[in-house]
Amino acid sequence: MNEKVTIIVRILFGLFCLFFGLNNFAQFIVFPPIPGDGGELLRIYGASGFMHLIAIMEILGGLALLTKKYIPLALTVLIAILFNATVFHALHDPENIVGALLGLIMGLVLVYAYKVRFFSLMSS
Repeated sequence: MNEKVTIIVRILFGLFCLFFGLNNFAQFIVFPPIPGDGGELLRIYGASGFMHLIAIMEILGGLALLTKKYIPLALTVLIAILFNATVFHALHDPENIVGALLGLIMGLVLVYAYKVRFFSLMSS
């Protein structure tokens, strides 16, 4: 993959994760409530502190990508978070899946770009 494209995607994905992680604490963007079971699930996650833990991991992962440190570890954690966010939106809030899906795609593009650094995870 082109190195310039990789750098651009890495920076955009790092900013994406940093922004949404910080938003969990500062709430500079307030999202509309999700109806039904999805809203109840998010309420429980919020009350338990689980969403703050996810936000901290997003912030740390975003900073790791922006500083080009621990990229495989950051991508492993962030893709797990975004995979779950995408599945959550697919099941409970499909109208608003675009952000989670975009983040997941950027993360997977970076995994492909750094695939050599992931080979040790795939060996037996």
